Amino acid sequence: MKKITRLLAILALVSLCLPAGAKSKTLSGFIDKVSSSLVTFDYSFSMQTGKSKMKGTGTVKVQDNAFYMEGNGLEVWCDGKTRWTVDRVSEEALIEGVDESYDSYATNPALMITSVDDAFSETAFGSATFHGKAVDASTLVPVNKGKYSMDIAGLKLFFAKGTTNLVGAEITLNDGSVSEFSVTGLKFLEKVKEKESFRFDEKTLGSSYVVTDLR
Repeated sequence: MKKITRLLAILALVSLCLPAGAKSKTLSGFIDKVSSSLVTFDYSFSMQTGKSKMKGTGTVKVQDNAFYMEGNGLEVWCDGKTRWTVDRVSEEALIEGVDESYDSYATNPALMITSVDDAFSETAFGSATFHGKAVDASTLVPVNKGKYSMDIAGLKLFFAKGTTNLVGAEITLNDGSVSEFSVTGLKFLEKVKEKESFRFDEKTLGSSYVVTDLR
């Protein structure tokens, strides 16, 4: 559960990646759209860890520091103040407060989203290939190796050629493991005024659930 949650957290970070410093026109356009929209998309991922390979699919909805993600049997909700991780299969739920501690910056994408404009710098932009198609690729590195990096050593964002449409991402962690995400159905929608859709109703959990509340 922790490993999948971590991958979903990284995906939320990638979806709202706002690097510091000079940026390519494509990345700048993507940033402008993200910052002014409710962003939704579907994803699939694969991650090689030693001899094993992890795969999964899911959906993401993000606005500012709030998000909802569902994939591989997990639901992750965050309204910017509280994060709920719900495992329907094992009937477990974890509730955490989102604060400004070191651990929260390292594991909570809500905080990473609000601080990620200081987290990365674009080091290169050019043509590349992603799943056999010609794309534009933005290569980024973390500005700091501490709390803002979320253990990420490098990041590549892939855009459909000549557009700001994100089609994929490749994330390299400090331990050398690489995760590849494919993004489909990307939409930039009008922002919602209220964050109710990003809050989980704890009362909907049955009595059989094991709930760990760390707030």
